[in-house]
Amino acid sequence: MTIPGPSSPLALARAALPVLCAASVLLLACARDPAMGLETILAPHQSDRAPGAAVMVIRDGSVVASGFVGLADVERRIPIGPRTAFDIASVSKQFTAMLAMMLHEEGRLDYDAPVVRFLPELSRFGERMTVRHLLSHTSGLPDYYDALTRAAAPGGWVTNRDALAWLARQGDPVFPPGDRFQYSDAGYEMLALVLESAAGRPFEELLRRRIFEPLGMRDTRLRDRPDRSVPNRARGYTLQGDRPVPDAPHPLDCLMGSGAINTTLDDLYRWDRALATDRLVRRATVDEALQPMRLNDGSESDYAFGWFLEEDDGRRRLEHPGSWLGFQAFIARYPDDRFTVVLLANRSDLNVGELAGRIVDLYGVSAPGPR
Repeated sequence: MTIPGPSSPLALARAALPVLCAASVLLLACARDPAMGLETILAPHQSDRAPGAAVMVIRDGSVVASGFVGLADVERRIPIGPRTAFDIASVSKQFTAMLAMMLHEEGRLDYDAPVVRFLPELSRFGERMTVRHLLSHTSGLPDYYDALTRAAAPGGWVTNRDALAWLARQGDPVFPPGDRFQYSDAGYEMLALVLESAAGRPFEELLRRRIFEPLGMRDTRLRDRPDRSVPNRARGYTLQGDRPVPDAPHPLDCLMGSGAINTTLDDLYRWDRALATDRLVRRATVDEALQPMRLNDGSESDYAFGWFLEEDDGRRRLEHPGSWLGFQAFIARYPDDRFTVVLLANRSDLNVGELAGRIVDLYGVSAPGPR
């Protein structure tokens, strides 16, 4: 476990106290030294025989604490470290949304343009469904995960174009566009194809050349096909009893836009810094994208472009969870407080949202609620 941070002034004193007082001194030390408190939170998950997690705390632009517990690869006994790559699942959506913002700022993408302008295959859904609806999970597109999983050939994998072809011929709208919020991976998968059409380049290339490379995210990859190499990639695990079992490849592993980005704590620090500056887009573009979505009845949804919008005691909080097979991810950002917590895990039983809440509370910022 690695927890950088100042040493507690009580560390030596604790060793000299009677054993009966040790627990109370430890609690006092944790209260005064958040890094020690972080170590205490992660301690139950420390193991040299099981998968684990990585955590990073950013304050005022600097990493004030990070921790690594467990193994990236149980079978090969490889420990988790700062350059271990995790599948961040739905946390990938904020990168898709950023690409949309960049193209919008360049005048190449109108949020309120009909989706059929870019994907005529979806003409049976009409012209009321816009790019903004895809970004805000208000499109009403049907889910196709079960159908595509059943239809996949043994050992095969499903592409976004396969998903588009399915929508072109079957599946009914769940509700009229803009009527309500309903979380939709399908929407972000169609959004990836919209961005390809608007930019005239493959989605993987757009992410790599427009975001990953400019930010120096050298260990980050979009795993848009099973043979895409990801350096230092962890294996995802599901626990069966006390035994971690590696998750088998899934036909939908490589659907892009909604997920499939693999990245590290080090690279997510670079991402957080870009979000706090004008590195990728102007601040006004971000502010516009982080407004609640107004629904058809005048009410508002608490999801913006790639982020859930929350508030804690007057503090603005942006957050997003991610979960796919044996991987978990969670990012909570308090932009006005310049504070961020990032958790990545390669075990399906770990509640990273709850852990993030405890860490946020430890550092004196209101805690995020569970999702």
